[in-house]
This record gives sequence, structure tokens and C-alpha cells, in this order.
Amino acid sequence: MRMLSESFTAGKTEPLMRQATTPRAIVFSLLGLFVVVSALGLYYHELFLDEAQHFLIGRDSDSLSSLYYNMRYDGHPRLWNACLYFITHYITASYAGMQVFHLLLTTAAVYVFLRWAPFTGLTKLLVILGYYFLFEYNLLSRNYAPGILLLFIACVLLRAPEKNLLWIGAVILLMCNVHLFFTFASIGIFLSLLPDYYSSGKWKSVRFAVFTFLVAVGVIAAIIQFQTPVEDNSLQFRPADWLSGQSWTFAVYGLVRGWLPIPQVSGGHFWNSYWLNENHIGPFTWGVLFTLLLAFPGLVLRDNRRALLFYYSSLFPLLFFLVVTRFTASRYFGMFFVYFVVAAWMKGYGSANVFAREEMPGSPRVQVLLRASIYSVLLLHAVIGVYAWSQDIRHPFSQSKNAAGYLVQHHLADQPIAVDGYIAGPMLCAYLQKKLYYLDIDQVGSYCTWKKSWFPVPRRTIQDEMAGSSPLRTWRNFILVSNRRLDTDSIPDRSGGNYFRLRYLADFENGIIGWESYFIYKVEKK
Repeated sequence: MRMLSESFTAGKTEPLMRQATTPRAIVFSLLGLFVVVSALGLYYHELFLDEAQHFLIGRDSDSLSSLYYNMRYDGHPRLWNACLYFITHYITASYAGMQVFHLLLTTAAVYVFLRWAPFTGLTKLLVILGYYFLFEYNLLSRNYAPGILLLFIACVLLRAPEKNLLWIGAVILLMCNVHLFFTFASIGIFLSLLPDYYSSGKWKSVRFAVFTFLVAVGVIAAIIQFQTPVEDNSLQFRPADWLSGQSWTFAVYGLVRGWLPIPQVSGGHFWNSYWLNENHIGPFTWGVLFTLLLAFPGLVLRDNRRALLFYYSSLFPLLFFLVVTRFTASRYFGMFFVYFVVAAWMKGYGSANVFAREEMPGSPRVQVLLRASIYSVLLLHAVIGVYAWSQDIRHPFSQSKNAAGYLVQHHLADQPIAVDGYIAGPMLCAYLQKKLYYLDIDQVGSYCTWKKSWFPVPRRTIQDEMAGSSPLRTWRNFILVSNRRLDTDSIPDRSGGNYFRLRYLADFENGIIGWESYFIYKVEKK
């Protein structure tokens, strides 16, 4: 432990490049620990909807142009899905290819972080074992990992921005095509550099003009890809709703939960559940926590203008995003913490340990308080990260893999399969490696298209879905997989005076994601 905490003890007279690196022995020791723990976690992890959704868009798109079109309702930049397209078409059609690729990206990001971030080895260990870096952005294969890798690469390049300006622009261009949240970070990087270039007059140079052009192209590309169809869209946001108190409350909750991601541990459904809720704390406490956690990074970073500009230039667009969308998920909230880690990295150029007491601004008492707060948060994140990792190993994250395994084990996967519950199907399509028939939309498909008309409220009954189904008019026997328990064993077939008889086969409930449950029936037309 002492070796970890003293991994940055180089004298301040050493060159910057040498000063900002951690000994390789420590890097590879921590990296090896991270890879082993991550690989074990991935082995036991079951895909959930968001992972399967993007994997299937890549797998089942015929071309890159059709992939772009198929994502029109998702509102995401396409770079991650383009990578999945090449993996599924030219390497392997198995979801495991996506997980291995994702692990390579997270491993590369952690290597860059361990090697060049200006923190002690102990600090780095707490960060990589924290909830976001160990679980949320690691075991869940999404488009956050490539963004974090690119952001960390940008941090390395920003040690010498004048020398690496065009490379930084190229990295930003890629970041903007990964996720909207990294577009916010790209804007933060640009604004953090702008005052220095403006005051020195170098903003008039050709290099800065090219850099600005790359940033502008990236931001415009992200905005274009964020656009979704106006009509029949379940993810449309109305500006009139932004001024509601509930919308602003979402942003307050998001910032606090991003820093303090304490889950509900009772009931086993810890993911995207929060101990910090209205039942435990009142509005006044929420306001106090929000104010403290909004100001706290500013206190830590206040003696470094570039880091301060980056953090708040990235943070406020994310807060506005939460106001507009009212999205509640740990992966969104975690970006507040990621932005802080990057801002601290920017502050620490030339430092042996950016969180050392002498690096903290203010009086000695303030310095001690800031350090204690930082390490309390890091320790909290590490405890939650290990807890989430262990829960994912011990319990099914989603019951989709068990349901698909049951179909294969009992030789039912080759029979006609109808899925009741549109959002329950993508994971089965990924595990069974084929498309399935969706009763909700009366079509064969795989990934979800977020049309509002395909998610009626209230949800249609199984009787209505089966009565309006085209294929069921010709199917005599088939397997029905539903994400709700059906309370009937007989459904009339209105097309011919016959009826469907349902025979219960199995159910899979009580996964970590409680709503991804499966009930399997054998259906015969009588």
C-alpha cells in the first residue's frame, strides 16, 4: 500500500513527461488486477436492453447507410454502432465479440489513466475499482468506454496543447461521434484553451483555425445525429415542459446521485436505484447537497483556470440535458464524476499528486477538509463498485440469458417463437442469434424502434395482440415468451372460431433488473 501511495515521488525538477508517468511495475500490476476482475465480471454478466439494442442494430443492419437510418429514433452518434457493425459482419456475430471489444477499450482507457494521470497509485486504485469505472462503464457494454478512452487520450495530449493542438482536434472530432456527453466534454476542452490562445493572440493562427474547424465539425455532427423524427416518437421532448419544477428537480437529483451513487441494497435490485430519495431526505437537504457538490469541484480547482473552465463548461450542458429529458440513470449521473476526474488531471500537469495537501488551495484546515472529502468520495465509490460487481456475479443482471438458455436446452429455440413485450425481445434475439416475431408490432424484428404508437398506454392485452396477429393465423403450435405473467390458459382465435390453449412451461424472475423477467408458454391452436 505504501508503494502505491508513493508511486509519484519524482522531484519537481524532472522533465514534465517523466514526471507525469507512473512506474510500469505499478501500472501493470493494477492493470492486471482490473482486467482479471473485469473479465470475471463479464463472464457472469447478462445483457440488458440497452446493450442488446445497439449490438443488434450493428448486427442486423445490411450496410452502414442502413445502420445510420436504423438509429434514427435512438438519438445517438453512430461511431460505436459502426464499430459493432464491422465486428458482427467481419469477425463474429456473437454478442461476446462486442464484450471483448468493449473490454479492450476499457483496458486501454485504464492503462492511459494509470500511466499518465497525476494521482498516487492508491488514488488510481480507488478510481478504477469505483462504481463507474469498474461496473457502470466497464461491465455494461455501451458507448461510454470509447468516449472515456478518447477523453483520457486528450488529457495526455493537453499537457502540451501547442504541440498537440491538431491531434487534440482529431480526438475531439471522434469524441463527438461517440456520445452527446463527450460532445459536452469536447466543448469544455475548447473553452478551456480559448482564453490562453486569445490573450496570446495565437487564436489567429492557422493551427488554431484548423483546431476550431475540427471541433465545430464534431459538434455539428453530434447535433445532427441527435435529431430524431418529430412524429410518432416516444422520445420527443417538449420545450414547454422544461420550466416545470419536476424537470429542474431531476437535474438536482442527478448531480447529487452522480457524486453519491448509494444504491438501495434491499430487494436485490440495486441498479439505478438510489438510497438518496424523497423518502430519506427532504427538499432542504437536497438543496444543501446540490449546492455543496456544485461548489466543491470549484474549490478544488479554483487555482487552475483551465481545469475550472473545462469542468463547468462540461457540467452545465449535462445539467440542462437532465432538465430537458428527465432521464434517470446512473450512467448519466456518473459523467459528473468523470468530468471532475478529467479536470483534476488537467490541474495536475507537472504535479506528483494533484490531491496532495500542498496542491489544495486555501488554508491548512481547508486543505485537509478538501482532501478528506475527495478520499471519502473515492472510498465510497470503491465500496459501491465492488458491491455492484459482486451482485452481478451472484445474481442474474437480466433473466434474458436464462430464458434463452431454457429454450435452447429444451430444443424449443427452432420452433416458431412469439414475443409479448417489445422491450423483452432484443436480449433473446442476441442470445438466440436470430430475429423473432413481436406480437406488439405484428412484425419480425430484433432491435426496438422507439415509435410512440408501438408503446401504447395502457399496454394492449395478450388477447388483443394475438387476435390481431397475422402469423398466428397459420401457426398451429408455437412458443410464447412474455415479460408478464399471463392469467389465462385459453385465448379465442377470432379469425376462425378456434382458440389458443396456453400451457405454462417456465418462468425466470427476480433478476437485478426486475422488469426484465420472462414467462414461457407452449401454445397450441384448438
